[in-house]
Amino acid sequence: MQGIPTSPVDGTHLFDDFLGNSAVADATLGRIGWELTTIGNASTLAFVASQNGILRLTTAGTADGDGEAVKTHPDGVVLSGTNQMVRARVRYPDITGNQLAGNNFRIGFTDVVTAGEPVVGVWIDSDAGVLSIDSASTNGDRNDAAAGGATLTSGTTMVLGTWHDLVLLMEDTNANGGPGTIKLFVDGSLVAKIDNSVLGSAETMEFGIIHWQDTGSTATLELDVDYIEAWLPRN
Repeated sequence: MQGIPTSPVDGTHLFDDFLGNSAVADATLGRIGWELTTIGNASTLAFVASQNGILRLTTAGTADGDGEAVKTHPDGVVLSGTNQMVRARVRYPDITGNQLAGNNFRIGFTDVVTAGEPVVGVWIDSDAGVLSIDSASTNGDRNDAAAGGATLTSGTTMVLGTWHDLVLLMEDTNANGGPGTIKLFVDGSLVAKIDNSVLGSAETMEFGIIHWQDTGSTATLELDVDYIEAWLPRN
């Protein structure tokens, strides 16, 4: 995978390893000071002791749809040009009561802070651990489901209790000025690809994590995030 320059002259590097700040409140979480938005009844956010820092999001377990969005400021990002990247290391922890069923997340760029489908964005999608990538735009939507992942169950599904390294690469430039080709790598293997994204370069979104449960019950479900980062080259 490509390296990331260290100077803001080259672009914008957003990242958090969730080890630099003890607070988990709105606008103080982590090194970025993420904005937190409740989905249904709010998740409980906590740090798990580790060498490199882990953020654990636990749904409220009050009603179907409970969760939280951990995002940068709304409508603050556009994706113009090429070579943008999103990386994250995540797991569904194998602890009592946790499960894949109904345990969902989106990581990347979206224009919503709810469990509803984004209108604009580029993101990694997990529906009960089944991975896919999406590119949503007012010009049209594109998606591709993961297949053939060597570390995924049936090549498609995250493994409970296992860390997975996710990389979303955006390449080329489409006729609307946004990225044209979008690839998802899981644990180093290419598992999904969109060749015809039509996202426009003026369509706005924000970066972050959306986690919620839709079990149809009051399940309390967990997602761990070791790190999350985005690289946006300066045009």
